Amino acid sequence: MTPSALNAFRRKLTDCELAVYVDLESRTVLSSDGALHFPQEYLDALCACAADLLASGPKREGPVEHVLFLSPTGSRMFFRNLAEPNEALCCICAAEVAVGTLIDTARAALAGEDPAE
Repeated sequence: MTPSALNAFRRKLTDCELAVYVDLESRTVLSSDGALHFPQEYLDALCACAADLLASGPKREGPVEHVLFLSPTGSRMFFRNLAEPNEALCCICAAEVAVGTLIDTARAALAGEDPAE
């Protein structure tokens, strides 16, 4: 996912405060886009969390596609790129995010589709 595609994805979701694209295997942040500046240590911790969570599912059923944490104070969401299983999209969103819209928009963005469509 290119930085411009990541930016387009985050702009499509008004409740998305931070979007980070990561390499799960090397635990490397590839790109980030946020409403505010986040320190590298925060981005690295989010990447490590994605790697651990997405590796935690039962192996016989295939890779975990996404993990969602919803709370009254905010949401954390991690989406594996099924075309590139070692890459993932991480999102920090407001508590009132439309989860269905977020999932659909993340899937479209990871598939290379224009999130504006």
